[in-house]
Amino acid sequence: MKTILVPTDFSDTSINAVNYAFGLAKQVGAKKIILYNVFVAPMNTTIDPSMPGISILDYEMLEDAAMEGLNYVKNGLLSECPQGIQIELLAKYGLLPENINGACDEVDADVIVMGITGGGMISEKIFGSNTTVVAKYAKVPVIIVPPRSTYKRINRLLLVSDFVEIEEFVPFIPIKKVLDDTNAKLLILHVASSARHSLYEGAHECLALKELFAGYNPEFHFVTNPNFIEATNYFSSEYKADITIVIPKKHSFLESVFTKSHTTGLAFHSNIPLMAVHEY
Repeated sequence: MKTILVPTDFSDTSINAVNYAFGLAKQVGAKKIILYNVFVAPMNTTIDPSMPGISILDYEMLEDAAMEGLNYVKNGLLSECPQGIQIELLAKYGLLPENINGACDEVDADVIVMGITGGGMISEKIFGSNTTVVAKYAKVPVIIVPPRSTYKRINRLLLVSDFVEIEEFVPFIPIKKVLDDTNAKLLILHVASSARHSLYEGAHECLALKELFAGYNPEFHFVTNPNFIEATNYFSSEYKADITIVIPKKHSFLESVFTKSHTTGLAFHSNIPLMAVHEY
């Protein structure tokens, strides 16, 4: 992880994510942290000069305001930034989920660090948030930092897997890179909704995961609990995990309305930072 991209809207939650990124950068030896703001025009503006009485918005003014905000954040946090890490600024017009992969390409980002706040029932159950959408579609791993989380050295990574189509859907290459960068131990958890769906370590799915992570000595755990979020949070606390890794499943809009997403649920309610990783 040489470059960490941190989207910020200047809220306390996003500033907390910047501080988390500082700790991560120090542990993994990152060289750059990019503070990234995406700005949009006010709703009552237009770029159509043929419409009388409505002025054309000065987009350069908006960009200047975004850069001013980024500089304010940078200057306020310089004393917290570890030595040897460069802070750069990036401001773009548009919507964050649509622009995130372009930004990753532009700065050659290895990981995204973002904050999240509760969004109410509609956000959590149906639409999610900018953070959860970015987590599902970004081409690099996304670390979601709960509002009250502070950086803690990453010694244990908890991979939560449904053990379905492992060879096809488990992004073992980026997960191995995280393991290499942090020197963390890998715990793998399977949460079954009932005893009928529970697995054991000798199952084919476990053998496949052992093969994918050969050399990393993963430690397997199996829990039966109909409440996935409760089970995962309890396990992460008991086994002192520092980050929970999830593998988001991509759905169409209609599927997202009718499908309960474990990734979205954990993003809003995890006790520790959540890392979304998938093959892109």
